[in-house]
Parts: sequence; structure tokens; C-alpha cells
Amino acid sequence: MKRDTSGVYALAVAAGCLCLSAFAADFSKSGKYSGHYGWTFTGQVQKLGQDRAVYVGMLPGVMFNNEGKGFMHKARVDCTLFNDVNKGRANANGTCVVTDADGDKVFVEWRCAGVMPACPGTERFVGGTGKYTGISGDQKFQGNFIGDTGGGWSDWSGEYKLP
Repeated sequence: MKRDTSGVYALAVAAGCLCLSAFAADFSKSGKYSGHYGWTFTGQVQKLGQDRAVYVGMLPGVMFNNEGKGFMHKARVDCTLFNDVNKGRANANGTCVVTDADGDKVFVEWRCAGVMPACPGTERFVGGTGKYTGISGDQKFQGNFIGDTGGGWSDWSGEYKLP
């Protein structure tokens, strides 16, 4: 009986090591990445005359790393949005929480400006939880709105560094 228990324990330890090795191969302490996430706008729009509208709300969606694995691949993204669109020009900012399958989070601050439907900008990692604790890094992104549908996507690319 003890031998069976020892064998099961040894298999469990080996499986755990293999999983950690696979994770380490996909995700390093620093690097470059690019990805995209699709989102839908939920919130409120306030019209301020014929040529101006202010959007306040959330942009929930899912991030996919362009390599199909690794950093922030298949992670949930929840971004806040404050967008002042005046005469077709967006001026937006907000924050994001990116949550991976393990429940670990990356915190992001962003801002963009541009002629609708595009809004190119910058963002930076300002912290995280779990394996992302102490994360930093700067990125470029472009938000893209799909007409007046309330949907869109964002392309992100940049660098990250963990302590």
C-alpha cells in the first residue's frame, strides 16, 4: 500500500514540475509582446451639442497574445473609459485590469488621441498581483471602434519587466 501511495506522489510531483517548466518556457521575467483584444462598450454617452459626445464606461474583453501563447494570452481585460469626442477627434484615457487564467492580475494606465474611429496611444503597467507583482513596462496601442456599434478592438505591443 505504501508503494502505491509513493508512486502516486512521485507522479504528482513530476506532473507539477512539467507544468512549471511549460509555464516558464512560455513566460519569462522580461520581454516583448504584442497582442490584441476585442471589446464591447458598456456605459453612458452624454451628447454635448451636435459635434461633441462624452463616453464613460467599461470595455470588457479578452486578450490574445499574437504568438498564441505566453504573456497575457487568453486573459480577461476590463478597461475603464473616459472619451471626449469633439468634432470627430477622440481624447480618451482610463485604466485596465488584465486577469489571467490563474486569477493573477496586471494593472494598466492608458491614454490615446486621434481621429475616430482610431485612437492611437500609450499605456504602462503600474503593478499587479501574484506572478505579476511589481510588473512595469511601457506599450503602444491603438483602439479601433467599429462605427457606432459599441464594439471594437485594441492592438497592444510593448515590453514588460518583473522584479
